[in-house]
Amino acid sequence: AKSYSQDDSKMDLELVSIKELFKGARNLYIHANYAKDIRESVRFFKKIGINNIVIVGGRDALNAISILKENNTSIILERVHSLPVNEDAAIDQFYKLPSQLSENNILFCLSYSGDMEAMGTRNLPFTAGTAVAYGLDMEKAIASISLNTAIILGIEKTTGSIEIGKNATFFISSGDALDMRTNNIELSFIKGIPVDLNNHQKELFEKYKNR
Repeated sequence: AKSYSQDDSKMDLELVSIKELFKGARNLYIHANYAKDIRESVRFFKKIGINNIVIVGGRDALNAISILKENNTSIILERVHSLPVNEDAAIDQFYKLPSQLSENNILFCLSYSGDMEAMGTRNLPFTAGTAVAYGLDMEKAIASISLNTAIILGIEKTTGSIEIGKNATFFISSGDALDMRTNNIELSFIKGIPVDLNNHQKELFEKYKNR
């Protein structure tokens, strides 16, 4: 058998793992909330040749609109249901942010990452509903938790909307899915396969409802 013991060539696996970023085949996700951090991050990575940049957080994105628009940078907004960072900021600062980003033609989606996200994720559609109450168009709000997410992740050819040729991934609600008062998911499918809607919280409800 051929011996490779004399092969002194070395491969830097860390560098190999990021080469797709420079080819434009992968996104670079930067966690940043303050405008200064957003601006400096985008400028630096654009300078070294990375173009597909996504800001995760983006709470102060409104003060970095120019550089976001210039570089076609999208945003994954974290938790619209949050209090302002600064004491002198408007209480509805984050509620209005989705509408303001939409008005500036910034591609964004909503997320619910952070503390207690496993059970908190159920509130994601309600954050979109809050955005509607504070000026975001209903269709754009729905896109912010569906199609926009797929576009940012680069999987919009197969999912994110109901279209011919895409995977049958969707849910059916008997009420307004963005309104916590009427949201009632009846059916859900991933790639055409029904999803079991039972969960730990429902099991606890059934267990204790008659006590």
